[in-house]
Amino acid sequence: MLINSIYIRDGLFERHIIFEAGANLIFSKKNSCGKTTLVRLMLYALGYSIPSTKKIKFEKCYTKIELALDTGKRVLLTRENGYAISLMCDGEEEIYALPEQLCILHSKLFCTDNINILNNVLGAFYFDQEKGWTLLNRGVVIGSIHFNIDELIRGISGKDCSKLIARQKRISSDLSKYRQMFSIAQYRDSISGDSLTADTYQETKNIELEQLRMKQYSIEREIRRINQSITGNRKFQEFVAGMKLLIKTEDGQCITVTKDNIVGLNDSIDLLIAKKKMLSYELSEIVSKIDKILREQEKEDGQLSFYESESLAEAFDKKIISIPMNQVAIKNEISKLEKEQKQVQEEITKISRSDNDVVSSMYKTIVKYATELGIGDSESITKKYLFTSNLKELTGAVLHKTVFAFKMGYILELEKHLKIKLPIILDSPSGKEVDQENIELMMNILKRDFKENQIIIASIHDYSFPKIHKVELVDRLLNQLVAVESAD
Repeated sequence: MLINSIYIRDGLFERHIIFEAGANLIFSKKNSCGKTTLVRLMLYALGYSIPSTKKIKFEKCYTKIELALDTGKRVLLTRENGYAISLMCDGEEEIYALPEQLCILHSKLFCTDNINILNNVLGAFYFDQEKGWTLLNRGVVIGSIHFNIDELIRGISGKDCSKLIARQKRISSDLSKYRQMFSIAQYRDSISGDSLTADTYQETKNIELEQLRMKQYSIEREIRRINQSITGNRKFQEFVAGMKLLIKTEDGQCITVTKDNIVGLNDSIDLLIAKKKMLSYELSEIVSKIDKILREQEKEDGQLSFYESESLAEAFDKKIISIPMNQVAIKNEISKLEKEQKQVQEEITKISRSDNDVVSSMYKTIVKYATELGIGDSESITKKYLFTSNLKELTGAVLHKTVFAFKMGYILELEKHLKIKLPIILDSPSGKEVDQENIELMMNILKRDFKENQIIIASIHDYSFPKIHKVELVDRLLNQLVAVESAD
């Protein structure tokens, strides 16, 4: 992929900058002229979420970047705000929402839909002025964009750990909750003996309220049962009366059966009605008590905003002390989750790194460049070192050159897999602790092994390439007034 040009407009000022294949130098004779701003605007124009620099707010800029893809297609990306970008290719325009559809957009630029690659490709080919020269194998590329060597290797080698990673995230979320619970439990236990929290009035009221609600439920259920019995008895009365039965007495007299002469039935109904009245009265009393407690609690909660800070602390302590928490049980659950988290991470690491040709190839490339740069060889650098977390032993020029060697290894593996050429963007490669000799060693590698790549360097220093296209900035990046045609 080649960046052919970029057009930038910010308010009344604009600039159109052309780049060439091969080496490009964004140059100024002094600092603070906009070199880093231009580099970051190029990444912003590609759709990335890039933090603005001091003088220019990116989300207020209009950018249009022209790319030449390895497929032979010419692409125009236009961005007018922070949440959408337009892609124009072969006369057809597509709009992508950012950052939600960034990977879909980049899949067209980098010829892959592998999320692990798309999420890490910027960290491979871009050296940020602030973080890029200390980013070895995991960490922040720029802003909220991260790089992780394990993800990159999984993407290139086609290994899938998505289920394990989802499980790891769930465990991590649960761990966070339990750790917060444990902190609260510790605080609760520390105040449990305090005279301030010994007052269990609120807890007592909560228990009383729960008991009253249980009684309310029980009585309401009994009243429903009685209503059903009364209804059933009355229906039975009507049923028997409707049959117009005749009963013959001992003296031979025939009597018609009515609802009034069924012995005991009316008494039974009256008894049920009386019982219902008693229960209704009892229910009314319970509901009244419940309402009274709830009003008291609402009044107490409503007054919290008028309390002094000390009173708020008292109210908080009372609430906390009423929550049952077992420190031991919570600690055991944390230990269990930590053990499970470690096992899942080990499984992910094993899948990512074991029996992996990508790791072997990347390792050989990194050792080759490390040897050339004088920072190590195959005896001092093992495969495990690719995944090291110990950067304290690397400082100054050694770290600078180690990062360079690693990233060249990443780029070559990506290019081999994607079958494309990536641009290489270096912001301020001449660090404070890196002398000219070391800079020359790195530039020699770029000139020899990456001569087919587009290289863009931002610096106040000059670099000896056989042919280098210079973009000079004088005083500021945007130094031209917007023409009428451009404004339209």
